Amino acid sequence: MLIRQSKNAFIRVTEHYGYITNQLTCHDRTYDQDGSIWLRQITRNPQDIDDIVNNLLKEYEDAEFSELKKDFLEFASSLAHDKFVLLGENEKELDEKDIDFSYEMDNPKTLVDNYYQMTDEVVPESTQDFFLSEVQGRPLISSLQFELSSRCNERCIHCYIPNSKKNHGIDMPYHLFKRIVDEFADMGGINVTLSGGEAFLHKDLMKMINYCREKDLKISVLSNLISLKDEHIPILKKANLSLIQVSLYSMIPSIHDTITTVKGSFYKTKEAIEKLVKEDIPVQISCPLMKANKNGYKDVMDYAHSLKIKAQTDYILMARSDLETDNLANRLSIEETADVIRDIVRNDIDYKEQTLHNIPISEQMSFDFEKFKTQPVCGVGYDNCCITANGDVYPCAGWQDYILGNVYKESLKDIWETSEKIIKLREITEASFPQCLECEARDYCARCLVRNYNESNGDMFAVNHHFCKVAFENKRIVEEEFGEELNLKEENYRKQYLKNS
Repeated sequence: MLIRQSKNAFIRVTEHYGYITNQLTCHDRTYDQDGSIWLRQITRNPQDIDDIVNNLLKEYEDAEFSELKKDFLEFASSLAHDKFVLLGENEKELDEKDIDFSYEMDNPKTLVDNYYQMTDEVVPESTQDFFLSEVQGRPLISSLQFELSSRCNERCIHCYIPNSKKNHGIDMPYHLFKRIVDEFADMGGINVTLSGGEAFLHKDLMKMINYCREKDLKISVLSNLISLKDEHIPILKKANLSLIQVSLYSMIPSIHDTITTVKGSFYKTKEAIEKLVKEDIPVQISCPLMKANKNGYKDVMDYAHSLKIKAQTDYILMARSDLETDNLANRLSIEETADVIRDIVRNDIDYKEQTLHNIPISEQMSFDFEKFKTQPVCGVGYDNCCITANGDVYPCAGWQDYILGNVYKESLKDIWETSEKIIKLREITEASFPQCLECEARDYCARCLVRNYNESNGDMFAVNHHFCKVAFENKRIVEEEFGEELNLKEENYRKQYLKNS
C-alpha cells in the first residue's frame, strides 16, 4: 500500500512536535515528539508503507515489524479519514482520491471556521492553545505577512495605513522577497500572506505566488481585486491558494464606493469575486462595519452565502499606524455595536456554535490561575510577523510604528531571534494586564496589543475603554440569548476537566 500527503495538506516537523494542517478542511493536528517521528515519514511523494515501517524500525529497535506496521496503519488511516493523507494501491488511485477545492462541494472549506481537532486520537483539544504554550521559551515562526507594495488604488476612509504611504509607495524587489521566503521556509514557516497596499499592483505578484508554491508554503492573498486581470486567474488556480480575502462593504454601489473613495470600485470588486468563484478559486469576504455601512452588511452576508463564500465582519476599527485616530470617526458607537452583536448572535449559526463550543477563558483561569497568568496574550512575537515593502519588520500588520528590524540590514532569522523589541514583546503575558484577569467580561474581550498601541499614542498596555464596553455588551447579549446553554457548557467542561485530571 502507498501513502502520500494530500495536495492541500502541509506538514512541519521539529525536534519537539509535529504539525499537519489541511487548507481544504481547515482542520489540523499536533503531535508530540514521538508522533512527529511518524509524521516525518509522510511526504508529497508516494511511499510504500512497508518501506516506511522498515525505516521506523531504526527508531524503535525493540519493535516487531508486524506490530509497528499495524500501529502505523492506524495512524495513517486516521489521517486519511480527515483527508490529510491519501492511501491506495497505486499512484493512480492516490491521484483519484486527492480532492480539489470546488464550490460544488456540500460545504466548501470557506464555510468552515474550526480550530478544534476532529479525531479520536489523544491530541491537544485546540492547536491554537497548543502553540501558544509550545512556543514559550522557543518561539517558532509559522506565519509571515508580506506587504509587497505600499501603493494602493483605494483610499478607504477607515484604513489603518496612512494615505501618505499610499501616495508615495514603493514595491518590494523580487530578489529580496525570494531571499526572505527562503529564510522563512528554512526556519520552518508554513503560512504566507501576500498583501499591500494592494498586492495586485506589484508587477511580480504571480512570480511571487509561484515561488511560494515551489517552497511548499500555504498561500493567502489579501486584495481589493480591482486590479485583477483575466490572465492572473489560471496562475492563481494552478497555485492552489488557501484563499483570497477581499473587502466588500455594501451591496449598494454608492456606499461601497464612498468607503473606498473610488468610483466604480464596487462593480470591479464584485465582478472579480464572481470570476474567481466561477474558476473554483477560494474567496473570503471581509466586511468591516462602520457608520457608513452598518445597515447593509447583512446583504453582503447574504450575497456571500449565495456564492457559498465565507464572510466575516469586524465592528471594532483600528486607529492608524501613525498613531492618528481621525479614521475612528467612522467607528460604530457602543449602541450601534450592540445592535450588530445582537443581530449576529441571533442569526449567525457559526457564531452560536463557536460560543457554545469554545472553552471559556474564565474556566481555564479558574482551574490553573498561575499557569494562565504566564500565557502569551497573542501570537505576536511568538509565531508570526509582517514585512513591508521597504524591508521593515513589524510584529503584525498595522503595527508599523513598532519596527523590530530591517531585512536589508540583517537576516529575518537574526531579527526573529535577537531583536530587543521582539524579546520585550515575548515578556508580555496575561499577568501584564492585571486589570483584565478578574474582569467579568473576560470571555468576550477583543483585547489587542496593536489596537491599544495605535489608539493610545504608543502605549500597548493602555487598554482602550471602547473595547471594554464592547466586551460587556457582548457578554450581556450572549447571556440573554444562550444563558441556560452556557451554564450547561461550563458544567460539562468542569466535569471533563476533573475527569482528565
